[in-house]
Amino acid sequence: MNNSQLNPSAQKNRLVTLILAMFLGIIGIDRFYLGKWKSGIAKALTLGGLGLWWFIDGTLLLLDAFLYSLGKDSGFVKDARGQDLRLGLSMYRLKDGRFERDWFAN
Repeated sequence: MNNSQLNPSAQKNRLVTLILAMFLGIIGIDRFYLGKWKSGIAKALTLGGLGLWWFIDGTLLLLDAFLYSLGKDSGFVKDARGQDLRLGLSMYRLKDGRFERDWFAN
């Protein structure tokens, strides 16, 4: 059992990361939130890789949140410690053919 399963509050929030990536990702704020400060500086200095890096990060986060809502446990995007992010796009997530609470679960 990894640390993120023992303490879900230690996991970074996928929705916060997605919102930061969409609105402030061009200057790397999403990377700073995830603890990836070196790539955050690089992203800020290149203005999101002239928009390409910003677009790819936003797309991966959106796809990751969508797939998590459909039951995928491990995502594409990790934080600086290699932990998966938590929360999907909806309040309930489909897991093993059943809906379970996502946003307000422990």
